[in-house]
Amino acid sequence: MKRNCLMVVLLSFVGIMAVAPSLVAAHGAHAGKSQGTMGAGHFLVADTLDVEFSFFAFRRENGSVIGSFHHRTNDGLGVVDFKARVTCVAVDPVQKRAWVGGVITENNSSSPDYLQDNNKPGHDIWFRVLQGGDEPSDQGRSTFIGFEGAIASSTDYCAQRPWPDGNARTWPVTEGHILVHGPDGDADNDDN
Repeated sequence: MKRNCLMVVLLSFVGIMAVAPSLVAAHGAHAGKSQGTMGAGHFLVADTLDVEFSFFAFRRENGSVIGSFHHRTNDGLGVVDFKARVTCVAVDPVQKRAWVGGVITENNSSSPDYLQDNNKPGHDIWFRVLQGGDEPSDQGRSTFIGFEGAIASSTDYCAQRPWPDGNARTWPVTEGHILVHGPDGDADNDDN
């Protein structure tokens, strides 16, 4: 079962890697001006909760964005399974961090903790990621998904760019990879 999951994750990542640049080009991004993030794999929340993820989120030169994401796990009470359309992305190319926000398109969850009003399609959802380095000990990291509440919207999330000290509440990627790309030569982006 785990091997089949890994194959799906790898094929998803290969698909993302192959399709995302052409999607960006087709929607008007220019070489050196695109910014965004993509990834696929698994990360482990609190050393126990295995989360399968895949996403791509790119901001075009005109400020509009394209992308989608999917997170799936089992929290012990049931399945947690969300798909979303990306509505914002913010990038810190120096620190290799990205914030991705969107709108829920599907909630296929059975866990009662994820069947609240703010978990329904049409509501905002988000997460943030960190690209890993070249060393095996320098893994990429991701947060679990967040929902409307303390932060009002995905737009606010991307504008605020929360990042607690010590990478708090981000979790190491155990399989797969995360890439973060900012505009060439632009280390100080205005991604609101």
